[in-house]
Amino acid sequence: MSFSQTWRSSLVSIVLAASPLAASVAGTYMAEVDSAAAYLNRTRLRDWLADGERGLWLQAVDLRWFYARFAHPCHGLSATNSLSFDTRGSDNIDGRSAVVVAGSGRCTLLSFLPSHGPPQSRNASIVMQPQAQ
Repeated sequence: MSFSQTWRSSLVSIVLAASPLAASVAGTYMAEVDSAAAYLNRTRLRDWLADGERGLWLQAVDLRWFYARFAHPCHGLSATNSLSFDTRGSDNIDGRSAVVVAGSGRCTLLSFLPSHGPPQSRNASIVMQPQAQ
């Protein structure tokens, strides 16, 4: 077995071993559909919910969900009430768009895909406290 065959076999083994890890990072909230046609016209945006600083769930007026994953952490996203979208001259939010958070800057998208929506158990660890007046 030559050196190049050994190197190639090792590389293939590493890629195959890491592929389940890459698939699990996307989470179970991602819909299994074709991502090539994934976009949302910004006039049809109904609601949004931050996924910490790594992503954003967007809901359309027809109640379909999309998940926008950022290329880098989007600082300030989980602490804001408003944001805007840089759609680069189009009215469609897609994988080439960016989110602009006031006071924090521009966050470019890595991907924009249809989703099942935010996990129902995302607030399971939060204990409700009575409000003091």
